[in-house]
Amino acid sequence: MSKLVLRGLVAHRARLLLSTVAVVAGVAFVAGTLIFSATLDRSFDRAFDDLGRGTDVVVRTDRAFEPGLGERAAERPVPAPVLAAVQKVDGVEKAHGVVTGFAAVVDRQGKIVGAEPQQGVAWDGDPDLSLPRLTSGAPPAAPDEIAVDVTTAAEAGYRVGDRVTVALTSGTRAFRLTGLFEVGDSALSDQLSMTAFAPGTAQRLLSDHPGTYARIVVHGDDGVPQERLRDAVAAALPPGVEAITGREAIDEQAASFKDVLTILRTFLLVFAVIAVFVGSFIIFNTFAMLVSGRVRELALLRAVGASRGQVTRSVLGEAAGVGLAGSTLGLAAGAGVAAGLARLMTAVAGGEELPFGTLAVPASAVVASYGVGMLVTLAAAFVPARRASRIPPIAALREGKAEPRPLRGRAVYGTEALAVGGALIAAGLATDGSTALTLAGTGAMALFVGVVVVSPVAGRPVIRALSWPFARFGGNPGRMGGRNALRDPRQTAATASALTIGLALIATVSVVVQSMASSVDRQLDAGLTADYQVTGRSQITPVAAEAAGAVAGVDGVRSAIPIRTARLELDGSVRTAAAGEPGELLGHFRLPLQQGTPSVRGDTLLVGRGVAAAQGWTVGTTIDGRYQDGTRRTFRIAGIYADRPSVTPSAPSMIIDWASYRKRDPDAPIDRIEVNVTPAGAGAGRAALEAALGPWPNLELKDRAQVKDEAAGDIGMFLNLILGLLVLSVLVAALGIVNTLALAVTERTREIGLLRAVGMQRRQVRRMIRYEAVVVSLFGAAAGVGTGVVLGIVLQRVMADGDGGMEVLAIPYGRLAVCVAAAAVIGVVAAVWPARRAARMNVLEAIATE
Repeated sequence: MSKLVLRGLVAHRARLLLSTVAVVAGVAFVAGTLIFSATLDRSFDRAFDDLGRGTDVVVRTDRAFEPGLGERAAERPVPAPVLAAVQKVDGVEKAHGVVTGFAAVVDRQGKIVGAEPQQGVAWDGDPDLSLPRLTSGAPPAAPDEIAVDVTTAAEAGYRVGDRVTVALTSGTRAFRLTGLFEVGDSALSDQLSMTAFAPGTAQRLLSDHPGTYARIVVHGDDGVPQERLRDAVAAALPPGVEAITGREAIDEQAASFKDVLTILRTFLLVFAVIAVFVGSFIIFNTFAMLVSGRVRELALLRAVGASRGQVTRSVLGEAAGVGLAGSTLGLAAGAGVAAGLARLMTAVAGGEELPFGTLAVPASAVVASYGVGMLVTLAAAFVPARRASRIPPIAALREGKAEPRPLRGRAVYGTEALAVGGALIAAGLATDGSTALTLAGTGAMALFVGVVVVSPVAGRPVIRALSWPFARFGGNPGRMGGRNALRDPRQTAATASALTIGLALIATVSVVVQSMASSVDRQLDAGLTADYQVTGRSQITPVAAEAAGAVAGVDGVRSAIPIRTARLELDGSVRTAAAGEPGELLGHFRLPLQQGTPSVRGDTLLVGRGVAAAQGWTVGTTIDGRYQDGTRRTFRIAGIYADRPSVTPSAPSMIIDWASYRKRDPDAPIDRIEVNVTPAGAGAGRAALEAALGPWPNLELKDRAQVKDEAAGDIGMFLNLILGLLVLSVLVAALGIVNTLALAVTERTREIGLLRAVGMQRRQVRRMIRYEAVVVSLFGAAAGVGTGVVLGIVLQRVMADGDGGMEVLAIPYGRLAVCVAAAAVIGVVAAVWPARRAARMNVLEAIATE
C-alpha cells in the first residue's frame, strides 16, 4: 500500500499540484506572520538593549501607574540634589542627569521632518551612558549650537554649518548645526529623530523645571550586580524617588511595544486562518474528484483483497504527501510573506519604516507550518478517503464515474442550520449588550454554514439564471458551458464555496465598515462642538499652553479651551478624565447636568451618566483612589451629567477641576485646543489662527470638515488593510477554480475528443470552458456577496443600539458590484490554462481514453 501511495502521488502529480499550492498559500501566511512578529520582536529587543547599554540603574520619580498605550504623560522631574546624592553611593562609577523634551527639525519649506518621536536631549559624550556617536563636525557647546542625527539631517537636506530651525514646545528657534551623530547601533537607530543641545541650553529650552532632570542614569563599578547597585542607590533617595535596574527599565519600555506586537500577530493570524480554511475547501474538492474518477481503480483494490482501512489510508497517504510538500514550500515562502507584511505595515503607517532587520525563523513557525499544513490537508481529505473505502468491489465492473449522491441530506441539514441561525439572530436583535453580539454572531456563523451546505440544492435555479445570457448570446459553447456547471451541482458548489467564503467576508466587512463610517460622519455632524481644533501633528506631539493663549488672543475667537487628560486610579482601575474648568467644559460639550452641582474643587468629580450607571455611582458616592504622583485620596461624585456619545463623541466621560488637579500633576499635557469663533469671525478666522500658530509648526489647525475627513481616512485605511489581507483568500479561491476545471477537463477527456470529432473547433472548446468558469465564479460571488450583505446588516443592527452605536446602515453598492465583476474576471483568468489544455487535446487519443 505504501508503494501504491507513492505511485498515486506520481501518477496524479499534475492534479494535486494546485492543491499543494493552496496549502502553500495558507501555510505561507501562517509562517510569514510568525516570522514577521519574531523578527520585529528580536529587532525591538536588540534596539532596547542598545538604548539601555551602559545603564545599570535608573533613578526616577515614583509613579502610581504607567501611561496607557499611545498616551502622553509628563514625567515628574527629579530634583538636582538627588544626582549629587547618587554620585556618592558606593559602587557608582558615574551618574548623569538626563534632560529631554520635544524638539523637531524644521526643513527649509517650514515642515517638520524626522520620525516620531522627535526628541531633544542634552549632549553627553560619555560612551557608557550616551547613545549618540558623533560622525562629523563637533558637539554643540554654545547656546545657539545643535547636533542632529544623520538620518533627520539628510531628510531635511542640512549639512554641518547650516542654520537650522528647531520647533520646541515653546516655539521655534534658529541654531547653527555643528555636528552629525548616529543613535546606537540597532535597526531602530534610523527610526529615531534626535536633536542635541549644549547641557545648559537643554536645561533652559527642554525642561519645564530648569535645574531638574527627567531621570538619572547610573553606571556601576565593574562586577557590581544591577540588583545590588539598585538597592544601594535606593537607600540614598528621598521619598517619592525610586531606583530600578537598567534591565527593568528596558523591559518597561519594551512592554508596550510587545503588547502591540501581540495584537498585530493575533490580527494577522486571523487572516492566515481564513486563508487556510478557504484552502481546505480546495483540498476537499480535489480529493473528492479524484476518488470519484478512480472508482474502478479503488474497487479493484478492494477486489484483490485490500481492506477498507487500507484504502482509507492510501488516500490519506496521498493527502499527507500533499500536506508535507505544501508545508515545506509554505515555510520557505513565509520569509517572502514576512517581508511583504513589513512593507504593508510601512504603507499603513504612512511610510514610517519598521525596524525590520535580518529575518528570524522561530521554532513556532516551523511547528505551526507543518502542523497546520498536515492537519488541514488530512482533515480535508478524510471524508473523500472514507468515501473511497466504501466503494464496493463490484464497482470494478462498472464504467466511468460513480453516480452522484442525492442531495436530500444536504437540503435537510442546510435548512436546519439556516433555521438555527435565523433564530439566534432574532434572539440577538431582541436583546442588547455583549449578549446580543454573541447571539447574533453565533447565528451569523450558523447562517453562513447553512448557505454553504444548502448551496448545491439552491444552486440549480441560480446557475440556470446566471448561465442564461451565455446560452442566449454565446451559441453552442455558451449553452454547453452552462450545462457543464449544472451537471454536478455538488461539485459546482464545492468549487465556488472557497470564493463564496472570501467574498462573503469582504462583503460583511465592507457593510460594517461603511456603516461605521456613515455613523461616525453623522455623529460628527451633530456633535462637533468646536469650530476648530488645534492638535499635535501626531498623537505624541505636545501642545504648548502658550499656543492656547496665542489662539485666544485672535480677533473673532470666542473661546480657546485646552483639553487636558487627567489620569486617576479609582477603585483599583485607571481612568481618564478631562481636566479643566468644569462649568466651561459642560457648556462647551453641551452636557446638561442632571444631578448635583457643577462647582467641583479638590478631590471631587463630575461623571457621565453612562459611567455612573455602569459603576453604580450616585451623587455623594465616595471612591478610594490615588493620583499619578501616588497620593492617595478619597474622591467624591459631586454631579452627574447626561453624556451622549452618539451626539457628542468627543465629550469626556469624567471631569475634574484643573486648578485642583494641577497640584498633583502640574505638567499634564494638553491633548488639543477646542476653538470657537464668533459668527462675524467665522469666515476670516482660519488665516488669523494659522498666523497665530506660526511659532508652533508641530501643531496643526483643523476645521470641522478636516476632522471629519481625518476620521473617514482612518476608517478607510482600516478597511483597505482588512480587504487587502482578505484578497489572499480570494486568490486561493481562484486556485480552486483552476484546479477543479483542470480536473474536470481530465475527467471529460473522451467527451471533449468526441465534441472535437463532430466538428467543435478549438476556440469553441476554449469558450465553453471559459463560460463554465465564469458561471461558477458568478455563482460563488452571488452566494458570497448576498450572504455577506445579510451578515453585515445583522451586525450593524446589533451594534446600532445605545449611545455611540453604529446607527446608520450603509451598503457600499459600488464596492460590491466591483466584487461581482472581479469574480467574473477571476473566472476568465482561471479558465485560461484548463481551456488551452482542453483545446490542444489530440482528438484520436482523447476518444480512445477510458
